[in-house]
Amino acid sequence: IAGSISGLVMETAVHPIDTIRTRIKANSKEFVTFTTQAKRMFIKEGPFSYWRGISCTFFGASVSNIAYFYMYERLKGFLKNNQLVNPDLAPFIASFVGGCFQDMIYIPVDLVRTRMQLEPGQYEYKHFFDGVKKVSKYEGFRGLYLGGSAVFTLGGLHTSFTFGFYELFKKVLKPYIPSQDGQVNYGLTLTSGLLAAGISAMLTNPIDVLVTRMQMVNTAKHKRERIPTLLGKIYKNEGIKGYFKGITGRISYYGIADVILFSTYEFLKNKFGIDLHEV
Repeated sequence: IAGSISGLVMETAVHPIDTIRTRIKANSKEFVTFTTQAKRMFIKEGPFSYWRGISCTFFGASVSNIAYFYMYERLKGFLKNNQLVNPDLAPFIASFVGGCFQDMIYIPVDLVRTRMQLEPGQYEYKHFFDGVKKVSKYEGFRGLYLGGSAVFTLGGLHTSFTFGFYELFKKVLKPYIPSQDGQVNYGLTLTSGLLAAGISAMLTNPIDVLVTRMQMVNTAKHKRERIPTLLGKIYKNEGIKGYFKGITGRISYYGIADVILFSTYEFLKNKFGIDLHEV
């Protein structure tokens, strides 16, 4: 419940940033800055354009985060309590497995949301369930998992880096940012969350660009492209910087998102009396 609520609050708050960076990643013709893209959308489509695909966020954030946080906390505690791995490695492993488990639910959500966030006229899905229905009808059930291998890799690596570095920074910085007994240490949480989010966002941005390009393809009309082919095409047409399109938005997105996520999560765990010895 704590993971579901914190995930829903986080993803709703940063959804406009996600929509803007999706447009940037989808643009294979030019390199556009975050502010330029935001202005273009506001002028051409109005402020509501930033909220395209929000129905997917409501559904996906609540359901998939229940699966993720349950798996993460259970596996992390199991690995530590049974001393199966080094305690510092447990969060990385638990978050990677939790991320893969979460993606089984989240991939169709992300696919429909990405298409809804594109420029009007490409995909006219009314809401999440309408998108699922149309993808299944015209592209088959397999179409809902378009780019699934890349999404699994992105999700697993991102959550592993984020939660792994978050736990690591909490441990390293705790002596320098003390807290009162039984209280959530928001200074430590915010600092650790920001650092973990920034590092994770930079390391995984190239895969994020790849995922967006794969999800854009309407497989009912066009042939699927293999990952090596698509990676080569990005490099040939856009250069190395093509892999880092939308990186400002990605760092901003996860910087804000993870601060909200971890703060809400730690607060709710405190209120529920869960895992307080690690706060």
